[in-house]
Amino acid sequence: MQISRKSDYALRAMVYVAAWENDKICSINEISEAEKVPREYLAKILKELSLQGLLHSYKGINGGYRLAKKREDITFLNIIESMQGKIQVNDCIRHSDESGCSMKPQCAMHSFWQGEQARVVKSLGSVNLASFDYDKYYPFARKKADKSNPVESMSN
Repeated sequence: MQISRKSDYALRAMVYVAAWENDKICSINEISEAEKVPREYLAKILKELSLQGLLHSYKGINGGYRLAKKREDITFLNIIESMQGKIQVNDCIRHSDESGCSMKPQCAMHSFWQGEQARVVKSLGSVNLASFDYDKYYPFARKKADKSNPVESMSN
């Protein structure tokens, strides 16, 4: 299984936004520059993340994005599936619920793929946005909000 570039960019953007201890509103330009994600592509991704209820978007000159839920409540599984749909490690698993795999009754691999599916989903579901050492990778984001900055003080 390989996650899409879109999912990778979404994960990077969400981790960046989650790094801000003070729930600062992050601009699209800021996220794009910090995470080296093409701005136009990022705009589409952030819109989707907002529609999926993972981000709040704010319009206007001081607009941008911040988490719509607590860091603990947003998992890698949530983010990836919001970008590319349900994770399926193999076509066998993808079709087992819908049309049914005609090989399922005599397939020695089916139970293996079921186990792998469960393992991947459990693993991605166990990593949430509170799981990271933000102090190490985003030390600039861990400062308290500057009350003189209207973007940062809007969230307080």
